[in-house]
Amino acid sequence: MLVSPTAALHMHYDFIIVGSGSAGSVLAARLSEDDGINVLLIEAGGANRNPLVTVPLGFLKLFGKKRYFWSYEGVPEPELPGRPQTIMHGKGLGGSSSVNGMVFVRGHPEDYDEWARLGNTGWDYADVLPYFKRLEACPDGEAAYRGRTGPISVRSNFRSHPLYDAFADSGREAGHPFTHDYNGASQWGVSPTQHAITSGRAKRSGPLREYLQPAMGRKNLQILTNATVTRVLFDGRRAAGVEYLQNGQRHSAMASGEVILSAGAYKTPQLLLLSGLGPADVLKRFAIKPIQHLPGVGQNLQDHMGSFVQRSCVQPVTLHGEQTLWAQGKAALRYLAKGDGALSHYPADMMAFLKSSPDLARPDLHFYMAPFLRPRSGDSVPSLAMTRHGYCISWCQLRPHSRGTVTLSSADPLAQPHVIHNYLQAGEDRECHRRALAMARDLHECSAFDQFRGEELDPGADCNSPEEIDTYVRETCHTHFHPAGTAAMGDGDTCVVDDQLRVHGVEKLRVVDASIMPRLVGANTNIPTVMIAEKASDLIRGRPSFPAETAN
Repeated sequence: MLVSPTAALHMHYDFIIVGSGSAGSVLAARLSEDDGINVLLIEAGGANRNPLVTVPLGFLKLFGKKRYFWSYEGVPEPELPGRPQTIMHGKGLGGSSSVNGMVFVRGHPEDYDEWARLGNTGWDYADVLPYFKRLEACPDGEAAYRGRTGPISVRSNFRSHPLYDAFADSGREAGHPFTHDYNGASQWGVSPTQHAITSGRAKRSGPLREYLQPAMGRKNLQILTNATVTRVLFDGRRAAGVEYLQNGQRHSAMASGEVILSAGAYKTPQLLLLSGLGPADVLKRFAIKPIQHLPGVGQNLQDHMGSFVQRSCVQPVTLHGEQTLWAQGKAALRYLAKGDGALSHYPADMMAFLKSSPDLARPDLHFYMAPFLRPRSGDSVPSLAMTRHGYCISWCQLRPHSRGTVTLSSADPLAQPHVIHNYLQAGEDRECHRRALAMARDLHECSAFDQFRGEELDPGADCNSPEEIDTYVRETCHTHFHPAGTAAMGDGDTCVVDDQLRVHGVEKLRVVDASIMPRLVGANTNIPTVMIAEKASDLIRGRPSFPAETAN
């Protein structure tokens, strides 16, 4: 149940979960299925009751608002001079899954086989496939790959549109395959976009709506909002509970079972450090009592980042005409009446997973087709405030070589972490983006776009040399909000958790969120994070994992 800030809490729980995002919401729901287990879920944000959270396109109205997002200035990125980086991630129940673009992607099977090769038994594709199937209700695709009865609804929002059709045709013309289901037998190719949206009347389908809200009536689940965990409490080397702040008052809650950190790739490493777990030199610098030297805490930060090529459109088929008050009013009335129309999906219904080099085993680039123009500033979510008709092919690099860090800026738990992504630091990444820009241009130039293609607005016809392209990417690149890897799973010196997600060197403490990914998956990270939590719920309860499934 959702606890009032003035209500008395139990002092002791079996499990305390910190963070109610994609992982924490799933864990709270799954663990509390057992009547004999008492669970406390602590969230620093609010309850996210705004109806716009459920309207698929409603997140554009919420984007960047302090009630729904953590937002703070990152340190200057070495390769992006003159561009201050704003770090943003979801706040409140559901975390980022309540305010994201709802794109439903698992990643390539090789992503998970790679995790297993790094020493993580039970995390190869055959082992995680049944958990992907458990979390979804997908009416399409092959049954060997897709789940039919899970909590999260999956649908393809594709409806014929001249520019989406042109993008699909251009992909074929450029020699890329077409795949109907990138979450099935093959990820490679041009595909209709799948979204986590309910069928029928369109609503956001995610961990808050499908996992946490149905569990809120359980007496053995307490949910505490607007409460900031400041550190994990230890009894020797055993995690015994947490300390948190609410309404300016300091409180503690104790766990007889385990403490589980699900605060995300930025906040989880910060909390580990504040609790005395991390590189010894960092703990000493901030006068934090050391519990365990873990040099990997906050290291290995990875994120998806990319840019775009866009052109004017000589036919009035873009969303430029949909931004008037009259058009927006019509869209709102249609959604209220029928639950469909422009507000029922994000307008990027065709995308592609492509290879920048034919000898690659898996796609390394993710392209989106959008019937609107992005701001040149590189803002990650467009305002749709377009001044003319145009269309955009954007991309992100799926497996960057560059690595960033998350550490402390202060020993004050209310201070924001010190984050640096080191975007474009690796030469391989800069080369990958040069190839991506060339591929985007090739798609624009295909005959399928002949009837729509106007002038190249970005980067423009005068941007051609490697140096000019590098400069353009630095000026326009934007995050796709997929940070991961800062409490990596494995048994190496720089790893933080084992393959059971238990923190090395201490007892009764686990990490369950995207920070445990040893390598960033080639996917939007929301659904892989839900999978991690589904699998972790069995690990934590001591249940046998689902039998491995080989779909071939």
